[in-house]
Order: sequence, then structure tokens, then C-alpha cells
Amino acid sequence: MRLLHGRPVAERINARTRERVAALAARGVTPTLDIVRVGSDPTASSYLGRIRKVAAELGVALHERVSPPDEGRLATLLGGAGDAHGVMLLTPLPPGLSEERAAAAIPPVKDVEGVHPENVGRLVLGRPRFVPSTAEAVLELLRFYEIPTRRADAVVIGRSPIVGRPAAALLTQEDATVTLAHSKTADIASHTRAASIVVVAIGEQRFLRGDMLSTGATVIDAGINVTPSGIVGDVDAESVASVAGALSPVPGGLGAVTTALLIRSVVTAAEQQS
Repeated sequence: MRLLHGRPVAERINARTRERVAALAARGVTPTLDIVRVGSDPTASSYLGRIRKVAAELGVALHERVSPPDEGRLATLLGGAGDAHGVMLLTPLPPGLSEERAAAAIPPVKDVEGVHPENVGRLVLGRPRFVPSTAEAVLELLRFYEIPTRRADAVVIGRSPIVGRPAAALLTQEDATVTLAHSKTADIASHTRAASIVVVAIGEQRFLRGDMLSTGATVIDAGINVTPSGIVGDVDAESVASVAGALSPVPGGLGAVTTALLIRSVVTAAEQQS
């Protein structure tokens, strides 16, 4: 089984981003991202650490804002980003706060994670402005490793607005035939066994097993589960290894690509706004 490591993909993206940042710097522009968070979810904190590191390496300024668990204050912080070119809300939010209403407060032209309703609609229509970074990372990984999507049967497990749904939309635009499965799907394995590409983002440790796959399938693990022994994905890697043809590992797969794409989107926003 081939492992689809994300590091070489991220390095290629970051190399081009570094050139674009330099071009903006020559014009006196520093790409700037505002990150707004509420609380300290472990998964979100891990992602924030990666963003800090890559932003510093590439010359992108980062402003962190902490909101109390109040929807009005959160909306104010998300909507009043000042000179920042991009705005990002770290999720998940604490219980009682609506991610949907929070996303709607972000200015669409600064919504580098593509969660504002306007940007969601543009993606569905095939005219994306910004795309959720993890969903876009799925496609970048497949392209880099030259795994064909045209006419492929693909299953996306999980219908979250930041991974599952946008990944399904992107695969459809790449001419795959896509089934979007989720927790209420009666027999997920009957769909995954017929697929050549399986993307899993359901938030359940080791959910996808080898007996749920066809021989030679490509598996993209978009799950992030924080455990006492470290971060694990949604794939039971041990059983999948004897069946799949390729697998993106966790950690070491989508994470680096996701961060690289987020920073790239901030640079794109800076170019558009300047």
C-alpha cells in the first residue's frame, strides 16, 4: 500500500506562496489573517499551532482574537477585522453558540475558509471564491499523487460543512460520481465497497475498516481525533493496509496541506484586496 504523505504537497504549495508574499511585500503589502476563537478545543489548538508556524515561515501576519461565549461579541469580532485580509473562525464552538450564524458574520471577501453562505453557494455552483482548506486538501493530495478522479466512483463519509459537503462538491466538479454518506446512511459499507476513492471525515476513531473497501481503493483520512496516545484518524490503518492501494496517514497526511492552503488563501485575499 502506498502512503500519501502531505509534506511534499505542502512544500510545493508553500514555495509558490512564498514567491507571492515577496511580490506583495515589494508593493508594501503584508498578507494578514485574523483568527477568532472561543474556548480552547484540543483539536483547534493543535491546528492553531500549525497555522502560527507556517504563517511565520512564509511572512504572513497573524492576529489572534479571543471572544467570550457570546454570539453578539463573536459576530462583532468576526465582522470588524480592520486591516486584515482574511478572517477565520476556529471551530468547534462551545455548546450554545451557532457556527452557522458566526460564519454569516464574516465578510465574504475575507472568508478564507469559505464558510460564509455566499461562498458556500459559489462552491456549489462551481464558481468558488474560497474553499474550506481541508476539503481542498483532499483534491490537492489526489492531484499530486496522480490519482484519477474523472469517472471514478467516490464515497465521502461525513456531511460537515467544512469537510464532507465541500469535498463532495469538489470531487463532483472533477467529474467523479460521488455518494455522500453519513451517520444516518443505512449501510455505508455497501457504498464504500463499490468505490475507488473513499474520503472519511466522520469524527470517529478507526471507523473505516479494511472489510469496507474494494481491493486497491484510495483512502483519504480527514479525521482528527485527539486521544491520550496522540492524534488518530477515522481509518483503522492496520486493517485498511492489507486492502487499500493508497492511504493518507494521520498524522502526516492532510494536515500540512490544509495549513498550506489556508495560508495560500490569505495571500489570495491580500492580492484581491490590494
